[in-house]
Amino acid sequence: MFLDEQFRLKSGLAEMLKGGVIMDVINAEQAVIAERSGAVAVMALERVPSDIRKEGGVARMSPIQTIRAIMDAVSIPVMAKVRIGHFTEARILEVLGVDYIDESEVLTPADDEHHVAKRDFKVPFVCGA
Repeated sequence: MFLDEQFRLKSGLAEMLKGGVIMDVINAEQAVIAERSGAVAVMALERVPSDIRKEGGVARMSPIQTIRAIMDAVSIPVMAKVRIGHFTEARILEVLGVDYIDESEVLTPADDEHHVAKRDFKVPFVCGA
């Protein structure tokens, strides 16, 4: 399948996900539970937002091995967050083959002024708000 066709397919699927439950998960076990419970997709996180606020520190992209384990464990779309302005994290997720990327204000920004140039990517970006 050509990359443009794949992008159109994933963009169309994103439209169909509207109104469905997208569960935040931090490991493959939670992703499986979410899928079995009817989630339409999962968002791979390093930590859930409430833990980030409570514990503080730098909130970053979920570890690569965790994202791979989640992708291997479920058949529903897998999304992952990158820090604002972190081009390299976004490229890593694209190479991993996630279905969607969320450049997220929930994570600690890598660049306070510049966002990722999303049109340079083959994988669609979503707004996780």
